[in-house]
Amino acid sequence: MNKLKTAVAAILIAGGTLAAFAFSPAKTETKTEATVYYWFEVGSNNYLGQDTKANIQDDHCGPEGLQPCARAYSAISGTPGNEVPVGAQVDQARKQ
Repeated sequence: MNKLKTAVAAILIAGGTLAAFAFSPAKTETKTEATVYYWFEVGSNNYLGQDTKANIQDDHCGPEGLQPCARAYSAISGTPGNEVPVGAQVDQARKQ
């Protein structure tokens, strides 16, 4: 009887451990000042290039304000001159 209880306890512990890892959230990307994204202008959706948020804010955003001036994506598709964002927006820039 003691061996049966030990075996059941071991199975429950192993199952709990597997369940904890199976349902833990996926690793998310850590954004830093040096993270490079593909940037598109808000409104016109013109492709601004691949750069950091700070450079986009300095080079492409107008006067200070709360309105976003550019949207960032992790991937793009299309040919040069016809770039389109792929996936969800991951960041945005505004003049600070």
